[in-house]
Formats: sequence, C-alpha cells, structure tokens
Amino acid sequence: LNTIVEFDNTSIDATDYEWSFGDDTGSTTQESPAHLFPDEESGVYLVQLIATSPLGCADTAYAEISMEEQLIYYIPNTFTPDGDDFNQTFKPIFTSGYDLYDFTMLLFNRWGEVIWESHDDSVGWDGTYGGRMVQAGVYTWTIEFKTSASDERISINGHVNLLK
Repeated sequence: LNTIVEFDNTSIDATDYEWSFGDDTGSTTQESPAHLFPDEESGVYLVQLIATSPLGCADTAYAEISMEEQLIYYIPNTFTPDGDDFNQTFKPIFTSGYDLYDFTMLLFNRWGEVIWESHDDSVGWDGTYGGRMVQAGVYTWTIEFKTSASDERISINGHVNLLK
C-alpha cells in the first residue's frame, strides 16, 4: 500500500500556507507538500489547506483522500510433499486486503469428497487424508474469504498438482 500523496497547491496570490492532513500528524506550512498517510489500514482523511494573502485574507480548501487496502494473494498450482523441506504444504499466500478471521479452504478428491478443510490461512495441506499420504495427482480446492475493505465475500476455485 503506497500511502504517499503529493499535493499540488494551485492557490493564487497567497504567501502563507497551512496544511492539515486529517490523520493527527500535525500540520505543515510548505507550499506543495508530500505527506505519508498511515498504512496500517484503510481510511478516509479530510485534508485542509488554508492559504493566506499578504493582506491577511484567508481562504480554505478541503479534499478527501481515501486509502484502500488492496487485495493481494497468490495460490500455487503445484506442491511436492516428499520430505525435502521445499514445497511441503499447499496453502494460499495472502499479503493484504482480506479478513483473516473469515477464511475457509476445502480440498476435494476426484469424486468430490472433502479430504481436507481449514479455517486458518497459515495452515497448509500436507497431502494426507485420514493420516495417510494420498496419491500423486490433481486435486480441486475452494477458498472463501471476505475482503477487509468492503466485507465482500469472495469464492475462488482451482486445481493443485500433488507431485511426489
């Protein structure tokens, strides 16, 4: 999330400027500042510019700046649970933009039976079912989660290759 915003002051005949950014970081008197907004979460910030002329006439302008966390994830298409310390589990990698408390992942065999289920995105499937390693092949998955920005429910499906 890039939260740096560069402001272009277009006021005419002003000599003094006071900017406040609506995020409790104080103000600045620069003519056209750049400001780093908080990057921990999404938010809407009310930016205010007070421009003052040499005769003391002041004018105020406002703008809303909206910072939205982007949904970023990656889901691999192959894993190799063969004991070599690389690619031992199949799991999605979420970077941002989702609700980690509203996550479900299901894996299915070729007959459509659920062979693995998780509600924790940090736990991956190790290629076992009922305590035994499954056969090498293609398995289907479904992942459901909510976005953190809008609470939109997203459901995605795909396939993963289990290689030995």
